[in-house]
Amino acid sequence: MDDGETPARFPRRRWPLAWTLRLGLGAALLLSSGALLYGVSFTVARSKALAERSLESTAVSLASSVEAALRAGAGAEARAILSDRVVAYATIVSPGGEVLFHTNPELEGTRQPSGEVAAWLSSGRPWSRRTHLGTGTPVFEFYYPLHRPDGGTEALRLVLHAAPAERLVAEARRLWWAAGALLAVLWVGGLSLDRVAGRQVRLHEELERRERLSLVGQMTATLAHEIRNALGSIKGFAQWVDERTPATDGRKPGLAALLQGVARVEALVRGLLAYAREESYRLEAVDAGEAMREALAELSWGGDVTLTAERLAVRADREKLHRTLMNGIQNARDAMGGEGRLTLGAAAEGRWVVLRIEDEGPGVRPEDAPRLFTPFFTTRAAGTGLGLAYSKKVVEGMGGEIDLANRPRGGAVLTLRLPRA
Repeated sequence: MDDGETPARFPRRRWPLAWTLRLGLGAALLLSSGALLYGVSFTVARSKALAERSLESTAVSLASSVEAALRAGAGAEARAILSDRVVAYATIVSPGGEVLFHTNPELEGTRQPSGEVAAWLSSGRPWSRRTHLGTGTPVFEFYYPLHRPDGGTEALRLVLHAAPAERLVAEARRLWWAAGALLAVLWVGGLSLDRVAGRQVRLHEELERRERLSLVGQMTATLAHEIRNALGSIKGFAQWVDERTPATDGRKPGLAALLQGVARVEALVRGLLAYAREESYRLEAVDAGEAMREALAELSWGGDVTLTAERLAVRADREKLHRTLMNGIQNARDAMGGEGRLTLGAAAEGRWVVLRIEDEGPGVRPEDAPRLFTPFFTTRAAGTGLGLAYSKKVVEGMGGEIDLANRPRGGAVLTLRLPRA
């Protein structure tokens, strides 16, 4: 690179604003949902742990009070302690299995399997478990070793009603329903906000795009008019010289080539002006078949033509639809080189009317497909590359769609989808 030469700088590709907002909103929704689910999960787990701790604390308190009362010889007081309504039943069993005390006095003096009692006392310290009574009622079983003054040990079995604790846990679990409803509201609101924000961003971007196109169109129109004015002078002088030059003059072919080049530049300027100007649309009901016949009549075609069109009306601008059809027919004619069959048709597909122009030419090369509707892209030596670009612009402006693809049996088909009138 020469000294003083400034390297070319290419603008960085800007991340679309709509996707930035969408990612930010998605992250906020995920974080909010995660925090809500974690909070509910923590609350439910905490409630379950507190319920267990409450039952255990109650059982330890009752067992300690009973042990103190029995050591003091106050059996009636111990029975009164165990008559608390939270106690389903309680029993004190000797190591040999004899029931020394039971909240149901009729069961005192009965025996429990000694192996079961030994299992109760094997750990030497209090332990508990969750179980159910024969009626299916949930209870909390608490086993507590009672130490006698003579050094012996008896087993205290406390069975507490667990229903209040279960209700506490059930109330906490109901938070999942509230969390589910809140999550539904949160996500529905988030998705609605995404749609509204996305629509606003698209409208803003479309407005910016139209402003840029309007500026480019104004510049293009100004340049095209200046070129056309200068070209008019060149064309007029060339025609004047050509008319006064004898046919045998050696300069005659050069003048013909000059006039041909001027005509080509004129066509390019006309196409450029048509593509660059801001269009206004006069939409009305247009007979699709009649529009195709008018376009065919205006273009000379020596090959075979097949026209199959129902009486269908499309909602379109008559003049712009006519020009689009002429561009399509001319492209098909040029692709076939003056020979082959040209097939035109129009048919209804739901709320659309589909117009097709089919040829038997070489078709579209795969590498050319992405650039077909790009301005100034053409595969013809005499083409301007503005016909398809203009057609796409006005068809989409009329609320339709346009596509050019290969036919399965060879050739290409230009498809216009316009709203049905």
